Amino acid sequence: MQSHILVPLDGSKLAETILPHALFFARQTQSVLTLLRVIMPPGEPAYPVPYIPDDWYAGEVSWTKSYLNSVATRLKAQGVPVEAQYMEGTFAGAAIQSYAEGHPEVQLIALATHGRDAGGRLLLGSVAGDVYSSTPTSLLLLHPAKDEPIPSGPVIQATYETMVVPLDGTEVSERVLERATDLALACHASVLLVSVFPTHLLEEEVIVDDIVDPMQKVPAYEEKERNDILETQAEHVRSSTGLPVQTLIAQGDPGASIERYFGKNQRHQLIVTTRKQAEHKVMRFLHRSTVPVLFVAL
Repeated sequence: MQSHILVPLDGSKLAETILPHALFFARQTQSVLTLLRVIMPPGEPAYPVPYIPDDWYAGEVSWTKSYLNSVATRLKAQGVPVEAQYMEGTFAGAAIQSYAEGHPEVQLIALATHGRDAGGRLLLGSVAGDVYSSTPTSLLLLHPAKDEPIPSGPVIQATYETMVVPLDGTEVSERVLERATDLALACHASVLLVSVFPTHLLEEEVIVDDIVDPMQKVPAYEEKERNDILETQAEHVRSSTGLPVQTLIAQGDPGASIERYFGKNQRHQLIVTTRKQAEHKVMRFLHRSTVPVLFVAL
């Protein structure tokens, strides 16, 4: 069974910023790109709305088909198989989850987030937040920068120069490293291993960075041991793959450490992690990063 990558679109240019990244994964995994738009059922809204015509549903279906076909044409020009689908749903996040559950060939959902506020569901946007919390498959999320240019012509495949892999010493993070290594080999990228201290060593919130360097709270032997483990992992990847590998010990908030590492050049990186790692309070930067994040389902 050929795998599919599900790309939910709402018709906005912001949502289309995920297309170059979805195209990369479609080529890398030889998958079909399935474009999906969720539209309201014909019986909605249940109350009368003066500015919505009675025949709005037929117009919505017609526009959706035309829009998805136009996006599909842009992608097919890059030599990948594309399907266009629409489905009815009152809540887009639940509809996307339902589609993924009913189609086992969907191995990845690629989605641009719309949320930009600092709290709760608004951190990802309601649709992305619902999908993130409930979908059983791997998930690629992109939080586009406000000033990111959105070309309207042919879709150009995304390129990654660095695979960023947060490691917390668990077996799951080691398996994520294997996935990140495969991706790095596919696009000739380097690997950055980021050591994240266990939460019991960093109990305070990130704002303590402004008061005391959190690394001062970590015993020296813990820091040395973590560095030795990280270097061992890096050498293993180098010797087995030939990839360039660098290491970084996160100080406090891993996101801030990574931002300092890359400076102003935040483009062409991909963070590869799991939901469990990202949900640690010291890992919350993953939700707000303008770097795409691949949440691997293991």
